[in-house]
This record gives sequence, C-alpha cells and structure tokens, in this order.
Amino acid sequence: MRVESSFTIEAWDANGRAVGIETAAPLGGAFIVRAISGGDIEGRSEVLFAGAFNEKHGSGTYVAIDAFEGTIAGKSGTLAFWHANTVARGRPAAGGGLLHVVPDSGTGELAGVSGTGEIIARGDDHTLVLEIQFDDTDEVEIDGEVFAGEVEAGTSEPSA
Repeated sequence: MRVESSFTIEAWDANGRAVGIETAAPLGGAFIVRAISGGDIEGRSEVLFAGAFNEKHGSGTYVAIDAFEGTIAGKSGTLAFWHANTVARGRPAAGGGLLHVVPDSGTGELAGVSGTGEIIARGDDHTLVLEIQFDDTDEVEIDGEVFAGEVEAGTSEPSA
C-alpha cells in the first residue's frame, strides 16, 4: 500500500562534533525533529542524521534513522526507518535515494509493518512516501546468522 504525507522540520540541532580528517565534503551530524501531516501519515519523528556536503559544488550525501510515532493509514504505533540520498552538482544522483522500514521495529497497530519508500524534497516542500505491507502473523522464525558472524540459536556467543 502506498501512503504519503508532507512534513516540516521543527528542529535541527547540529551535534557540534567534527572528524579529524578534512575532505572537500565536510562531515557533520544533527538531531532533527519532523512534524508529518496532511495525508496518510500523521505524527512526528526524531532523527539521527549524518552527512557530508561540498557547498562549492552542491554535492553530498546523508544517512539518517527516524524513530516515528503516530498513525499510518489509520493504524497507530511507532516504527523506525532509515534513509539515505546523494546529490551530485545539485541534482539527485542516479539510484541515490533509499528508504527502508527497519524490520520488526513496529509497535502497537504498526507491529509487523515492512516496506520501502522515499523522501522527496522540492524546494521547501518535503514529502514522505512509503510502500508498506502489514504482516498479520505472529510466527517468528529467526535466522541463526547475525551480521558477519554466526550465532547459535539461544546463545549470545559467536561460534568459532
């Protein structure tokens, strides 16, 4: 199901941290608060953001993770999603925009939600678009592999 809404940035708090390596696209981070309304998604999100941007050339990239609370398609709860985008010389880079709902991050009526999406920015207008599905089963099958290492079911120690 496709859902979308506009959003505004209520707060942008740069974290003041800097890396010790200087590049032509300086790195920075921020804590952001978004208000999302005017469509199928109503609520707010708190965002951890990291980016690198070359102002002279209008090129850069960012990665961010949102913790959302509110309603999506009339269902209430919380969930997390991550997104990234790249712009080259002021234009979106081919294949540069990604957005994914974090698996098993939903609570309340949003438990079991999965999907992808995008954030569309045109000037001062911003839109969150999600293509989501709701999983109605409570059956959980856990894969024993975690990241690059293997973990035996029921233990927290990596296998040798």
